[in-house]
Amino acid sequence: MKVNSDKFLIKRSVYDAMIEHCKQCLPNEGCGLLSGIGKSGDTLWKLQNEANHPNRFHMSVEAIEQAVNNMESRGENLSGIFHSHPSSPAVPSSHDIANNPYTDIIYLIVSFYKGEIEVGCFIMEAQKAVRINVVILEE
Repeated sequence: MKVNSDKFLIKRSVYDAMIEHCKQCLPNEGCGLLSGIGKSGDTLWKLQNEANHPNRFHMSVEAIEQAVNNMESRGENLSGIFHSHPSSPAVPSSHDIANNPYTDIIYLIVSFYKGEIEVGCFIMEAQKAVRINVVILEE
């Protein structure tokens, strides 16, 4: 599945729930997955940051597989991965880029840097993060 190279569509309720989940995980990073019909963010899957750390996140293969199985049973596809940066900008770190196995889904970062909330949206191409626009859909 190739993602749209210039924008990612996400439901307002999913966008807001993603930010709230990440807030609740502070001071550590929050993380999870997004799914939808096609390439949109229609459903949020909150996963545990098994690293339990303010500067790293880890989701087990088992947790990801279970979420993907649940997505597929709903007729949805994995469309995005997200995590938060409690104290740095909404830009993938070199560690984020090097450890991201997904080149065909969206990568979102929710930042709480300097008390401001910012969401960065990216696709990964050849070990490089390319910023794309998030389009929030009112329901």
